Amino acid sequence: MKTKQCLALLALIVLTNACGNVKEAEFPTALTSAVTAVSASLDSLSNSLNAAATGLAQVGADTAMVRSELQRLYNECSFGTEFVFTTPEGILQLIEPAAYYPSQGSDISRQAHIIKSFETKLPVLSDVFSVVEGYQAVVQIHPIMAEDQLLGGVSGLFSPAYLIARNVVPIIGNEPFEIWVMEKTGVVLYNADASEIGLNVFTDPRYDQFPKMKLACEKIAGEPSGMTSFLYYETGSDKIVDRKVFWETLTQEGNEWKFIWSGSSE
Repeated sequence: MKTKQCLALLALIVLTNACGNVKEAEFPTALTSAVTAVSASLDSLSNSLNAAATGLAQVGADTAMVRSELQRLYNECSFGTEFVFTTPEGILQLIEPAAYYPSQGSDISRQAHIIKSFETKLPVLSDVFSVVEGYQAVVQIHPIMAEDQLLGGVSGLFSPAYLIARNVVPIIGNEPFEIWVMEKTGVVLYNADASEIGLNVFTDPRYDQFPKMKLACEKIAGEPSGMTSFLYYETGSDKIVDRKVFWETLTQEGNEWKFIWSGSSE
C-alpha cells in the first residue's frame, strides 16, 4: 500500500513539474529578448550619465568642460536626441547639439523628473512628455553631487518609440505576432501601428469598444508579468479577433515599461 502511495505521489510531482515546464516554454522568448535588448540600451545610457555626473562633480562651474562632456555624450549615444545640464534651480543652462541652443535658459524646475531627482538625489527615468524643445521624449537624469551638495543634473533625452523599435523590430521580423509597450499610466510608448503611439488605453475613445482590453491592461499595469487575452484588431487588419497576450515589465530608475506580446488565439 505504501509503495502505491509513493508511486502516486511521485507521479503527481512529475506531472506538476511537467505542467510548469510547459507553461514556461509557452512564454514567448521574443518577449524576453525584447525586454533584455531595450534594458541593455537604457543601462548603457545610465552608465554613461553616471560617469558624466561623477566627472562633472569635479569640474564645478567650468562651462566649457560641461559643454564638452555633453558633446561627448551626444556623439557616443546612438539614440539620444540631446543631452543637457540643468542647474540646481532647474534652469536648462547648457544643451547639445546646437540645434537646441534656443531652449537654453528655459525654466524646467516644475517638471516631475527634475523635482524627483533633485529631492531624492537619485537617477530618474521620466514618463514620456512634451519637452520644451517641442517634441515627445523620455528623460533620463542623473544628479551631480559633490559630497552632499547638489550641483545640478545631467540628462539624456530620447524618443522611446525610436529606441524600442530599433530593438524590437529585428526580433519580430515577419512573425505573426506583435510586441507593443506602454507605461503603467496606460500611455502607449511603442506600437507597430504608429497611430496608437501616444494614446492612453485607459482614456482614449479608440479603446472604448474593447472593455476587456482595458481590464486586461489594468492587470498588466499592476502586475510584473503574466498571461491574459482580449478582443482586439488582428495585426494589420480591421478584423477583430481574440488575442492571446503575455507581458513582462522593464524596471529602470523608478519607472516601469510594460512589454506586451500579442498574437491571435485563432
